[in-house]
Amino acid sequence: MNVSIAMGIPGGEHLDVMAAGGVRFAVEMSQRYFDGPNAGIWFFVRKPVRIPEPKPEQLAEWVDDWLSEGDAVDAYRGEWKSNALRRLLRKGKQFGPGGFRISPVLEEIIDSTANLPGHTVAFVVLTSSPDDGAEFIATMKAAAKHPVFWVFLGAEASHERVVPLGVVDTLGERPGDPENYLVLKTGTWTSELVRWNMSRRIRKAVGRWQRATPVG
Repeated sequence: MNVSIAMGIPGGEHLDVMAAGGVRFAVEMSQRYFDGPNAGIWFFVRKPVRIPEPKPEQLAEWVDDWLSEGDAVDAYRGEWKSNALRRLLRKGKQFGPGGFRISPVLEEIIDSTANLPGHTVAFVVLTSSPDDGAEFIATMKAAAKHPVFWVFLGAEASHERVVPLGVVDTLGERPGDPENYLVLKTGTWTSELVRWNMSRRIRKAVGRWQRATPVG
């Protein structure tokens, strides 16, 4: 099973800790149950930017380089860690001007996995809703013919509510909507029970879809 991972960074200036936790969850799950994140990892605002994939034996170093902005106290003081993530965020123009769009990264994942053998599961980590509703639905419908299963992970560190994902939350509410997706939400990544339950639900959904979706 091929694995792609994408993380939205609304605004493109700072990495939300919940987004980072979602990416780490996806990487660790893919290394344990699938073939690892062998089909690309992207950060996106408007345009997706591909980043290096971690090797299993170097996960801690990769997390430190790509998913950490440093100590919270230093961050409040405007002192940011000097690593690959900070260098990327300083080059904000790479993400393109305009709003927060999800359809371009979905298209990038489809293109990047088109020639790979077998099935692909794509994790998309979101901390807010995207702005391109019509394009997202059109892309999801077009993607239904590809052997890609989409897992949308909504993450919001709040006990009061779960993060609203806008158009993503409407999937399945209209005739003709695709069925190759799962939407899960969490308010924490520190709970072992939460991670276990999410992993179990993902594996069951992917397994059902894989059995019903043969590939040549």
